[in-house]
Amino acid sequence: MIFAFAGSPEFASWVLEHLVAVGRRPVLVISQPDRPRGRGRRSAAPPAILTASRLGLGSLQTEDINGPAVLSRLQAEGVSVLVVASFGQILRTPLLESILCVNIHASLLPAYRGAAPVERALMAGEEETGVTIMRVSEDLDAGPWALKTRLSINLTDDAGSLKRELALLGAIGIDQVLTSIEDGTVQWIEQEGPTSYAEKLTAADCVVDPGLGAKEFHDRVRALRPHVGLRARSGEVDFKIWRSWPYGQLGLSPVPSQAAPVDGRPGRLLASGERLYLGCSEGVAELLAVQPSGRPKMTAAAFLRGYRSRLGATVEPPSAGRSRSLLGE
Repeated sequence: MIFAFAGSPEFASWVLEHLVAVGRRPVLVISQPDRPRGRGRRSAAPPAILTASRLGLGSLQTEDINGPAVLSRLQAEGVSVLVVASFGQILRTPLLESILCVNIHASLLPAYRGAAPVERALMAGEEETGVTIMRVSEDLDAGPWALKTRLSINLTDDAGSLKRELALLGAIGIDQVLTSIEDGTVQWIEQEGPTSYAEKLTAADCVVDPGLGAKEFHDRVRALRPHVGLRARSGEVDFKIWRSWPYGQLGLSPVPSQAAPVDGRPGRLLASGERLYLGCSEGVAELLAVQPSGRPKMTAAAFLRGYRSRLGATVEPPSAGRSRSLLGE
């Protein structure tokens, strides 16, 4: 089967690598144009393009995948199926009418349709997620599906680790679906059940909310790891929280005795030896890895050695003047 691949971020690059590893080499990889990335905001190619180059695959970057030039290129290459994974643009006709477009979506549809299914599932405290292999329609992530694969979410998982696992499951799944398309046995099933939407992350999602319970706080921290981080301020110090661990709610370990003074006291910060605890509306969250503004990530112990005297008694969102939008990352 001659197929092409459309994807942009790390998730797409991991899917692409796994596909090639099982012998599925697309004739063309389509991705977004180079964008400013990282702290220096230097223009860089999407991860999928870098992977395509390393694997010796032909590539095309476009602002408009629905434009006639892209369709002409696909037809010239003899493409019968376009595999899509986190491309970043909505596919429309005539592309959808001319080529079978099959999407790898990182949720169990119709739950978490949209741009940030992994992050939103973590923030919601879900205990299970998965991938859906679906036929693309003009309505957002609403097309019929051919295969779903489930994946349990552990308390130690974060957005990065889940996406890596889901990318592998997605590649295995799309390989199976492509085989069923080739032999004519594929079955497309209309989506049924409650529908939810995974909106893009906003700046408001990325600042500390001490009013959350310990588990909900931990879920937010891990949903923003490894690329965003949860912004916070205490005393004179602006910092990001990268790793945490929850205590004191149903199903969790009891609150450590040294953290008892802040148990159930939202926003109260307690340094005990080399450990750092944050009181939540229910329970306590231990802060395990943080990053002071302008400095590298560090353990709580290292953070306390350098910043203990500048911390306040509480943690709060950074001031509006100091908080940057997620787009500035």
